[in-house]
Amino acid sequence: MNLYLTRSGRLRRRDNTLRFERVNLPETEDPEVEAEALEEGKADAVQALPVESIDAVYVFGELSVNTKLINFLNCKKVPVHFFNWYGHHTGTLLPHAEQLSGDLVIRQGEAYRNPEERLMICRNLLEAVFHNILSVLQYYQRRKGGLEKSIAAVKELEQKLAEQDTPEGLMGLEGNVRKLYYQSWPVWLGKTAEHFKRVYHPPDNPLNALISFLNSLLYTACVSELYRTALYPGISYLHTPQTRRFSLALDLVEPFKPLLVDRMIFRLLDSRAIGDRDFRKHSNGFLLTDDARRRILQEWDQELRRTVHYAPLNRSVSYRQLLRLDCYKLINFLLEGREYLPYRIGY
Repeated sequence: MNLYLTRSGRLRRRDNTLRFERVNLPETEDPEVEAEALEEGKADAVQALPVESIDAVYVFGELSVNTKLINFLNCKKVPVHFFNWYGHHTGTLLPHAEQLSGDLVIRQGEAYRNPEERLMICRNLLEAVFHNILSVLQYYQRRKGGLEKSIAAVKELEQKLAEQDTPEGLMGLEGNVRKLYYQSWPVWLGKTAEHFKRVYHPPDNPLNALISFLNSLLYTACVSELYRTALYPGISYLHTPQTRRFSLALDLVEPFKPLLVDRMIFRLLDSRAIGDRDFRKHSNGFLLTDDARRRILQEWDQELRRTVHYAPLNRSVSYRQLLRLDCYKLINFLLEGREYLPYRIGY
């Protein structure tokens, strides 16, 4: 499971486990006063946390840590992901790599430099993306109807994947498909998605705020799984390698967005577990309230642990495991030349 720290406090090592001391911070803009309260303030709640069952730590509030804790988390191979006040991922503290392979890193770089190999990886990723988007549209076609034109348009664009000879051309097709996909959302979300357009910085409406937050959670989940393989997260294929983000994670999460992020949004809105009351206007954008964020994190953790039947292994696996399996598929392609087929629902 993941540990989500949404309140301010101190995280410490206590014997061979973790201890979280929650602290109510004073209302002040003085960072020194706040830091002193974090270090010396009286804890209003104390919780022991079994480190052996924690896959990663997610920090959303102000947190005080020390080197003893960091060394302990490193020994236990537990990544720590940090988010700012807006709910945006700002960085990750990764322990020393569990696996190292110079050969694999060299092959990753060679595949990026090889136009044919890079294009094949990108095309296979987007084939999985298109398949999973179509599965969502076909599901709501069976339930609601009225999506015949959207499905036909996506299938038409899918046929053009083989014609593209650059990653940029493939990304252009993906952008067109996602635009069609978002335009279909009002069929089952109603007024919530009317005239919806994806806007990132800052999210200009509650729906965009919800997508951005869940996309960040999916990205960090993939970073945690990449860490447990020998893949180098800075060499990517669909997205241009970046200096401030693990761009390979941006590649690998694309097929999972319709299945994990989008379907969870639909459930939250359809069940009214999340509504207008759960967002606050800030500057020229929207933010989730702290209470809504906590509820979403609880749902998200359950979603990652949800199992589906995985035909290649003929058994049920969790979505978190599926993320890691897609990492291994890329490794098998790079080192052994096996066909690279990212996860497609129903396969």
